[in-house]
Amino acid sequence: MAPFPETEIMTIKRLEVALRKMDLKLLKDGAYKLHEKYHSGFKFEYTDLLKEIFVEVSNNPSIPNDIKDILNPTIEDILSSQGIKTDTSTSPYEALNKNRVSSLTSLSYSTTNNEQAQENKQAPKQNAFNAFSPAPKTTPQVKTFKQSPFSAQPFKEFTNPSVIEYPKEENTITQEDTQQNTQSTINNTFIESEENKTEQQIASTTQTQPEVENQVQEKPMQEIKPKSIAIFYNQNSSRDKNKNIQKYRELIKNNNNTSINEIFGLLGEINTQADTNVTELKGILEQLNNTKNFVNLITNSQSANLINLLDLNGISYSIFNPRNDKKINLMPIFGLSDLFECSQCHQEFLDNQKETKALVLQCPKCKSPMFPNFYAQNEKDVEINLNYYNMANIAFANSQVWLIIHPSLDDKITINLLRSALKVSNQVEEIYIIDKDINVRETYKNLFTEINENIKINTQVSVIEDFLNAVY
Repeated sequence: MAPFPETEIMTIKRLEVALRKMDLKLLKDGAYKLHEKYHSGFKFEYTDLLKEIFVEVSNNPSIPNDIKDILNPTIEDILSSQGIKTDTSTSPYEALNKNRVSSLTSLSYSTTNNEQAQENKQAPKQNAFNAFSPAPKTTPQVKTFKQSPFSAQPFKEFTNPSVIEYPKEENTITQEDTQQNTQSTINNTFIESEENKTEQQIASTTQTQPEVENQVQEKPMQEIKPKSIAIFYNQNSSRDKNKNIQKYRELIKNNNNTSINEIFGLLGEINTQADTNVTELKGILEQLNNTKNFVNLITNSQSANLINLLDLNGISYSIFNPRNDKKINLMPIFGLSDLFECSQCHQEFLDNQKETKALVLQCPKCKSPMFPNFYAQNEKDVEINLNYYNMANIAFANSQVWLIIHPSLDDKITINLLRSALKVSNQVEEIYIIDKDINVRETYKNLFTEINENIKINTQVSVIEDFLNAVY
């Protein structure tokens, strides 16, 4: 399966969030990511956003020079390669009073009329915030994009993205600005006749305006509530691996009549087949790790690389045991190559040692052998841990948002799992489906719609962006 590539907008959002929170470590990481993306030959489209970041960094004395020395030259190179000059002489906060700037994924709209725009032709060059306004021409220009920044290869790897916050009020304000700008153009005569009345109304509310602004700024923070999220991550399982697992389970059930070398040989082959690459999950998990949302990660993957991914990126997790102090609850419903079960007392143990990988362990409780706890399914036979299955079912039913990654049309176990959870749930509000095959996406969409037609189901090419907007 192709991993998720990091899009341009995600690279820029990381920098914007780091500046807003003054997270210097995240800002430095973002600077390096931008540097790497530029030198890979990528052609940037969101130059206005980069100019805004450039001015903010240049005018912020609290940002260390080692970060500025990486970030500012990179942005200058990007802008100069497209014939755009940078200017740090104007404070971004002064420019902000002149223009209403939209969120990262929207256009910004100037509040000046056409006559002012004509006058501004002779004015000095714009600063980064003024660059967001429409070009100073008699005929307003509309900035268009050929495609969503998430549409070109939407199913490849994100690399180390960060938090993106989308206060709902920002989009609302941008829409109002658009309406106001259009209305002022159509009814210019009426506005001029009412100018004096408007000035009097503004003067009469000047004293109370700061309190209103504070209320508007605080409102988004009050409305943001953590959401429960269920992610289902599917990896195709080969027939050979399934056959090996079924044979392996038969051997450990009858271990008195089985050679230990035969078990070890089969385990080595299964581990090689099971330990697949899961780095395409990295970007999504890193972003969710920086939110207040609780995440259940349900998967049919048996790869030990899942644990490595969580450990290496500092993501706290539990396994089949939701905990308030852990960000992610991992549920590998077909077992993991590094999750062992005692053959006698059935105690489970996760071996997350990175240096070596054991084929068998000794139970710390009863001292009996512990073997990897694999399960498998094929066209006729299915063997699964019912406790794992039931816990995953409950996790789906209690989650408000589902993210389904690479679902399979042949995996009857997970299809029935998703269907049964949705049938009993009154919590699910939104479902996002990711797969490069439109037939798979639409099949699952129809399956879910038949159960509950009121649930919002997203299968668009911008599904990753839409999902992140919904949970931040």
